[in-house]
Formats: sequence, C-alpha cells, structure tokens
Amino acid sequence: MRARRVLSLAASALVVAAATAGITYALWGEDASVAMPVIRSGNLELQIVGTPTWTETSPGVTPVHAFGMQGDQITANHLATPGDAFTLRQQFRTVLTGDNVAARVNVRWATPPSLQPTGRVTATYVVTMPDGTASAPVALGSPVTLPGGTDNITPAEVASWGTTPWSVTISLVYTGTSAVVVAPSAVGSAPVTTTGAVVVELAQVRSGDGFQ
Repeated sequence: MRARRVLSLAASALVVAAATAGITYALWGEDASVAMPVIRSGNLELQIVGTPTWTETSPGVTPVHAFGMQGDQITANHLATPGDAFTLRQQFRTVLTGDNVAARVNVRWATPPSLQPTGRVTATYVVTMPDGTASAPVALGSPVTLPGGTDNITPAEVASWGTTPWSVTISLVYTGTSAVVVAPSAVGSAPVTTTGAVVVELAQVRSGDGFQ
C-alpha cells in the first residue's frame, strides 16, 4: 500500500508541474471554412471623344463654318489674317465608379503654346461639363480645375450624365492691323500659330465634396 501511494503522489506532482509550465494538448477539434467575399474593382477613366473641330467665327464672315485639317492632320486648313477669329473644340468623357471615390478634372498644356506673330494673337479657353456648366475663360496655357475650382465629381454625377461628353473650347483671335507679308511661294513657310497639346486629367481625390 505504501508503494502505491508514493507513485500516485509523484504522478500528481508531474501534472501540476506541466500545467504550471503552460503546456497543453489538443486531443480533438473541429474546423469550419469562412467564405471570402469577391471585391470588384472600381474604375477611373477618361476617353477622348471624336476629333478636334475647327470653326471660323470671324466677324463679317457668314455663315459660321467649320474647316478641316491639312494632310499632316496637324495643321489647320486656314490662312489667318488680321481680324480672323476661330475656335478649336475637343470633346471627352469621364468614367468613375467606386464606393469610396471622388475625382477632379484638370486641364493643362503639355507644351507651351507658340502664338505667332507675337503680340497679334490672343487665345483663351473654357471647359464645359456635361450638365452645361462652363468655366470662366482663361488665358491659353493657364491650368484650370473643374468643377468650380474646388468641388469634386462623384460616381453618381458621372452616371447621371450618361454618354454626354465634356468639351474643351479654345478661342483664337488675330488682332492688329498688319500681317506678315510673304511671297506667294513662301506661304507654306509663313509663321504658324501653334496651340500646343492639351492634356485633360482625371485624378482621384481623398477629400472634399463627394468623398465617402
């Protein structure tokens, strides 16, 4: 009987020591799978719509009419003289989807404009939103942020516009009373008015109106 009691006490001491050391044993268990949700991506995109349209709006020239491009598809098919006025219009469309997104449209020039002859050409441009809201005219080469300069556009607004595009309209006016005189054979190398390249940007923002 004494031998059995000693063994029993020793076994009890081992159990207490093991529990004190924090050692545990998993003898049985069960698991369950947790389904991970599929997260769909939102979208932020800006698409150019159509090709640029040149329109002559010179005083005394009727009707107001559009004119095309030369074969290089870069030079407008128009020889300007003092008093001439015309516009260049390009349309674009915005795409914006997401539960936590707002965006801002900015228009700038990739390359500085070259308005030749210097001092005899003035140029401004405006940006018009799909709902008809337009920016105030600003000098060619100056950036403008729309809408309103500070407000953001939201997916709900973009959805409400449907397929109605935005537009950038540049107005050029040849001023002064004299023109550069060149021989007929030199017309092809006469001074050229270069409006530069227009860059329209759509950028996500994380603050302001419309941000969730």
